[in-house]
Amino acid sequence: MKFKFIGNAGSIFIGSEGTRILCDPWIVDGVFEDAWYHYPPLKTKLSDIKDVDGIYVSHIHPDHYDERNFDFPKNIPLIILNEGPNFLKKNLINKGYSNFIEIKDKETTEFKEFKLTLFKPFTKHIFEESLIGNLIDSALVLENEGVTAINFNDNGPDKDACILLKNRFKNIDLAMLNYNAAGPYPSCFDNLTTEEKISENQRILKRNFDHLCNIIPILQPKSVLPFAGSYIIGGKNYYKNEYLGTTTWDECAEYLNKNLNFDSKVFCLRENQIYDIKNQKQLEKYEKLDVNEMKKYIQSLKDKKYEYENDEMPNISILKDELNLASNKFIDRIKKFNIEVKSNVYLKIENENIQIVKGKDNSRHLYCDLDLRLLNRILHKKAHWNNAEIGTHINFKRIPDKMDPDVHTCMSFFHL
Repeated sequence: MKFKFIGNAGSIFIGSEGTRILCDPWIVDGVFEDAWYHYPPLKTKLSDIKDVDGIYVSHIHPDHYDERNFDFPKNIPLIILNEGPNFLKKNLINKGYSNFIEIKDKETTEFKEFKLTLFKPFTKHIFEESLIGNLIDSALVLENEGVTAINFNDNGPDKDACILLKNRFKNIDLAMLNYNAAGPYPSCFDNLTTEEKISENQRILKRNFDHLCNIIPILQPKSVLPFAGSYIIGGKNYYKNEYLGTTTWDECAEYLNKNLNFDSKVFCLRENQIYDIKNQKQLEKYEKLDVNEMKKYIQSLKDKKYEYENDEMPNISILKDELNLASNKFIDRIKKFNIEVKSNVYLKIENENIQIVKGKDNSRHLYCDLDLRLLNRILHKKAHWNNAEIGTHINFKRIPDKMDPDVHTCMSFFHL
């Protein structure tokens, strides 16, 4: 079995008999409401990746499932997790796809020369207390001729999950582990000073790296690939790159090589480079990313326009009426989770903070500020709150400065 890297979580597994399984194909820049860009810029085109035997889509986030450009032959089997609520399957059906290989949590299915096992989210949240947690991710284990690879993508495992995986699969040849914290924190939190954002960026990265140092000795993989969550921000929010909870895969690899208490081979790949998993061998010479060139590239993207910036500003009176209606619908939608949101949530409309969610803790407040054109799109389901958050389009202030992950998850259901 071989592995070919494209970018972010996009990749192709090649089986011993030549079967090609494409994973999470995000190729075209501009996901998350036009904000996310690849670095290095991709040379791969969509036409280059259509000759495959199967496509694994881990979850519905657009850096894994780019709905704008997901246009593959309908006869190619789509490998997805069979777990509700299945927002991904619903979207694919609406696009005319029906050739699914649906695999339930912890179940194994044979596909050509592969054995494929899927896992639902291993934990609600690795680093924060959460009642709802992760609703959408999956992880894929591929077995072929005694070789085992685990594509964790965004489905980060905790220690218990690693014990389960090690006991079940014994000898793990490749673990592809996410090392970044894609999202709005700390870059979009205006209750933090610039110095605090930089400090939080460094704290989060070390937290993530240390977590890998803790779980890799449990998994005991022969090799480790820092994987997924690799992006930069373009457009007017380009300056937020300095405070994202992300870094290069090179920095992660260097930290692991210095601090990992287990003899795994830690390696990185550039676009279209191939790793021979069975023989633990990189087939091409790797060259580290040039951070200075990356900074220059970010500067070149600062004048890119987000699509919503071409919209007319909404009528404020109508917008306020629609916010009230969306707030009432939001309350009904989150009842399915049988929880009460902790934080009070406010939206800034001109110079007024309008409360849209009443939390059960009167001391906790989350203030949200975003372009009203984007808010209008979110209300009318032409954009999505969660994508806007991850794309750094929403600025927040929280009082006190304490994470409430469930309120961010629930806000995904805020629309008309």
